[in-house]
Amino acid sequence: VVSSPMHPLAQDAVNAGDLKKSLGILGEKINGTLGKLATRLAETIGDTKVKVVKGLKDESGKAVPGYYDPKTDTISLDADTGMSPHVLLHEVVHAATSHVIDNKSHPVTKQLQKLFDDVKGLLDTAYGATDLDEFVAESMSNVQFQNKLRMLHPNGDKVSAWQRFSNTISNFARRLLG
Repeated sequence: VVSSPMHPLAQDAVNAGDLKKSLGILGEKINGTLGKLATRLAETIGDTKVKVVKGLKDESGKAVPGYYDPKTDTISLDADTGMSPHVLLHEVVHAATSHVIDNKSHPVTKQLQKLFDDVKGLLDTAYGATDLDEFVAESMSNVQFQNKLRMLHPNGDKVSAWQRFSNTISNFARRLLG
């Protein structure tokens, strides 16, 4: 279901810039956990915007099916390759995570900040060592950065930095589902 094309009503809502309506429709049309996730995200996503773009590219110029820009709080979906429930939900989870990081007192933010503080001195000049936002963005999207985190065991921990990051994000998603 997730890799299938987006339901026409959800696609119409995306084309109209109505993210909450699109998520609500997906919540009704997709069974199980992913439908529940879409419904919860529709309830919690706030004012995040969505737009459809022909020939969407990320900041490096690479063609991508979807992209979340935390600076503008906007999800962009490629008109040809991004109109699927998978791409939309993936980008909305990026947005939801970004919103949590903005709340410095949120438990997830505190866990991620602690992890970042534990590893930033071990990251050399990696872009993800800049600040917490970049650390999370790189951890979620850059395979080379993820591999670097897999090799790091700050403070002699048995659990790698990557596993700590993955556990934090997974637990956040589980709590989001209720």
